[in-house]
Amino acid sequence: MKTSKKIPNIPKEYLRCFNDSCVRAESCLRHIAAKQENTTEETLSVVNPALNSGTSCKFFRPDTTVRMAYGMQHSFDKVLAKDIAAMRKAFLRQFSNSSYYRRRNGQIPISPEEQEFICGVFRSFGYSDENIFDRYEEETAW
Repeated sequence: MKTSKKIPNIPKEYLRCFNDSCVRAESCLRHIAAKQENTTEETLSVVNPALNSGTSCKFFRPDTTVRMAYGMQHSFDKVLAKDIAAMRKAFLRQFSNSSYYRRRNGQIPISPEEQEFICGVFRSFGYSDENIFDRYEEETAW
């Protein structure tokens, strides 16, 4: 059975699997990525096709999406001035300075785990965790 699903933005170094006989191939992100036409890369990283672990393959990745957040430009709009420095400090303990600002400015996605951390900081200071992020997008869970 030929895989027809197309997934955009496959990471360059993403490990692919060309094992067509695997029972989980049609729902495996690595197999779906391998079957997509790739005319731009000279080399690819692949799982050894001789391996056939069946349902217990350690390389299996389910074809799922996650809700990624982008940007926090207005997250501090309703935060009291006395709390801003302490909240920012909590974020900078979790993320590096540049990493935090790239997330805040919407340059890189904020994972569900990171969203929960950020919302937790807002809750710990007594603020609502609603409307913190600028936008959301469903993306492939690489």
